[in-house]
Amino acid sequence: MDRSGPLVSVLMNCHNCSDFLQEAIDSVYFQTYENWEIIFVDNASNDKSREIAQSYDKKLKYFYIDKKIPLGNARNKALTKAKGEYLAFLDCDDVFLPGKLRKQVCEMQSGNFGMCYGSAYHINKNGDVIGKRKALNKKGELFRKLLMNYDINMQTVMIESNLIKKFNLNFNQELEFSPDYDLFMEIAVISNIVSLGEYLSKYRLHCDSLTQKSQHLICKEGVYTLNRLSDKYSYIDDKYKLSIKFSESTFKIQEAIFFLREGDFLKSQRALSNCWFINPKAFILLILILFRISPNSILKIIGRGK
Repeated sequence: MDRSGPLVSVLMNCHNCSDFLQEAIDSVYFQTYENWEIIFVDNASNDKSREIAQSYDKKLKYFYIDKKIPLGNARNKALTKAKGEYLAFLDCDDVFLPGKLRKQVCEMQSGNFGMCYGSAYHINKNGDVIGKRKALNKKGELFRKLLMNYDINMQTVMIESNLIKKFNLNFNQELEFSPDYDLFMEIAVISNIVSLGEYLSKYRLHCDSLTQKSQHLICKEGVYTLNRLSDKYSYIDDKYKLSIKFSESTFKIQEAIFFLREGDFLKSQRALSNCWFINPKAFILLILILFRISPNSILKIIGRGK
């Protein structure tokens, strides 16, 4: 067991998450790395979340918000309370694997990295593995690679807190679905990153999760972030122009898929009208839509069916 080393602040934001909360918190207490604190922000829960969180010792620091605020605001509240040299993130329905913090602290200390992330298992409400998000071993300037293939799962991320302070970074409070994408992509612009092929966390997919409820915002907020970063860091528009266009096309594909699930062929077609020539997947999807194949069949063909 590691009984020394830099402090890691694990930021947990909660709104009525009592069903999976104990398992999530326990996964931090079961870490092989011991120098951590939990910054627990309870975003106006009215279930048993407070009771569960306050049943732990002083390593869990509990903060209650009496009126529900947007996710980006709540994450920023947690940031202001964190004292660690490194920051990690755990939503209350997800799970850290036991060696997660130890592996990442070692990796962060081995080089000048602003952020580290790794692979994640996807689990269902019963904890069964139903999929995975595999990251590759890579390090350095990864902004272009993330534009081409965004493979970051938030529950695997660790950030150097001094980077947040130095550049005055935070979670964008205007974004409902993707304040994490917005922050992590900005970090990729300004610092070196390391990703690990090892599995670090379990990410739970279920019908009540924010991800499942906010699919319609993926494109809007993703394109917003790319435009914001291009405005703030003007050099990236020239340096990564084609990669940025490709990234925008992947968001448009997500938007088209959302409309397909709604049964709206016309809006799906419009979503792809300006990107079908950039991304082969967009071209294939547009052809299937133009042939008026049933939405369920299209989703199965492209691997998005149930």
